[in-house]
Amino acid sequence: RSLPSDPGASFDKAVHIDAATLEPMVTYGTNPGMVVAVNGHVPDRKGDPVFDAAMKYMGLNPGEPIGNAPVNVVFVGSCTNGRLSDLRAAARVLRGRKVASGVHMLVVPGSQEVKRLAEAEGLHDVFRAAGAEWRESGCSMCLGMNGDTVGKGQYSVSTSNRNFEGRQGVGARTLLASPETAAASAIRGRVTDPRELLS
Repeated sequence: RSLPSDPGASFDKAVHIDAATLEPMVTYGTNPGMVVAVNGHVPDRKGDPVFDAAMKYMGLNPGEPIGNAPVNVVFVGSCTNGRLSDLRAAARVLRGRKVASGVHMLVVPGSQEVKRLAEAEGLHDVFRAAGAEWRESGCSMCLGMNGDTVGKGQYSVSTSNRNFEGRQGVGARTLLASPETAAASAIRGRVTDPRELLS
């Protein structure tokens, strides 16, 4: 560890988390805090005006499995989750598989350096063979730039870091997820636990 605590430092509270026991998470609403386990259900917080507005916008219902959400678009990349390690993780899920019919997948490296390194490893070939578009680095669909938008009412599984209304296009419904979950969802055409494809 390159940034340890000071020797003898005292803390009000220590929290230890076994990350191996955590489920992959995906958002269901219109901010990153509206999140459930990938195999979970949309919670029921009826009467909360923010929740109610999010459900109306997202077209989801309380109690519905998040895995029922169809996927129209998958976006992996940009500066958030567009690192070389993220691209490797997505490629590991996609290798030897195909993006589902009707799903549009874009992969955008976080920088020109990441793009160069990914191509040196052949990751771009994995993405293209699966049916995804391999793009130049840039903002792209993260915020709906350069014509890279999600259609009104369509669902996007995105590795970007924001999912407010209209972030990826007017009426776009963005579900934030990890690169692995995004890749698995592209293959199945619905929100999918990547562990189903990696076990």
